[in-house]
Amino acid sequence: MQSRRAFLASAALGAAGAALAPALRAEDGAPKAALRFREGRPFRILQATDLHYIPPTGKDKRGQQVDDMLEKALSEDKPDLAVITGDCVTNGRMEEGWERLAGIFGRHGVPFAAVMGNHDHEGRHSRKAIVDFVVGLPGSLTQAGPSDVPGYGNYVLPILGPSGAAPRFVLYCMDSRAYASETALKDVPGIGKYAWFAPAQVAWFRRQAAALREANGGEPVPGAAFFHIPLPEYDAAWAHGDRKAVGSKNEAVCCPRINSGMFYALAEARGILAAFCGHDHDNDYAARLNGVGLVYGRFTGGTNTYRHWENGVRLIDVAPDGRALRTRTHTLSGKYGPVAEYAL
Repeated sequence: MQSRRAFLASAALGAAGAALAPALRAEDGAPKAALRFREGRPFRILQATDLHYIPPTGKDKRGQQVDDMLEKALSEDKPDLAVITGDCVTNGRMEEGWERLAGIFGRHGVPFAAVMGNHDHEGRHSRKAIVDFVVGLPGSLTQAGPSDVPGYGNYVLPILGPSGAAPRFVLYCMDSRAYASETALKDVPGIGKYAWFAPAQVAWFRRQAAALREANGGEPVPGAAFFHIPLPEYDAAWAHGDRKAVGSKNEAVCCPRINSGMFYALAEARGILAAFCGHDHDNDYAARLNGVGLVYGRFTGGTNTYRHWENGVRLIDVAPDGRALRTRTHTLSGKYGPVAEYAL
């Protein structure tokens, strides 16, 4: 029975396209190591967000707090994967910054994946050029994603069981894009500042979730979503969600004014435990709305951008069976935030 399920999973994954392939491939075509649970142990994800990273050199030490936080969390929390949710390296030293970050993760043997924020492409490099560069870095599981889907870096990372090819948990990494002024609706009055998930991205997500569900005998494969700009529903989740939010809300939810239905798609998929974003540096709360967790990462950046509290990261522990997760923040001084738990 297990071998038949694995066979069906592999067949459906292949039909869904390369974004779902459990054996990830490097730029030269060589296979990258698959993400796997270890027997009886949670799979730990470190979420870093809004690094606004400037590599520290000479007298310019603005990136040192980022280095210190990452080194601390990687050493003490020992994650299996790091996910960076946007506004990563936001100045002209893109290649140097990303190579230094990849080196930090590499020294600790932790693979990483990234999605873009609204500030990443405001320097000398296009959004596409940045993603293409990050895809080729040692230890990077980032993917460019399908060319016919808006944005750069819409991809799926399956986490397999200790043996076999069937995904036990899935990470949906998505490009929440940047500014409304860069969309086809830029001339519409009151369109607001930030972009939204394009309808074609929502459709792409639905296709991935459906392919995985079909491969899993009609049952949703549990998963989580990672992107930069919060959905409009983050505000509702804080105000009147399914349960009392934990963590802090110290600024308005800076979301798009257009609601293109991504939250509905996440809820409709039935298996999405939570979505994790960044963007708002002074929010780090974890809430829940209509059964889906809506969670901010902890601002990881240093003194090179606005910060009104201590920088940190978010830790996400996915249960060994993939059907539950617990998450909390960890700051540079060593404080851990309150725990939020989500389960099917």
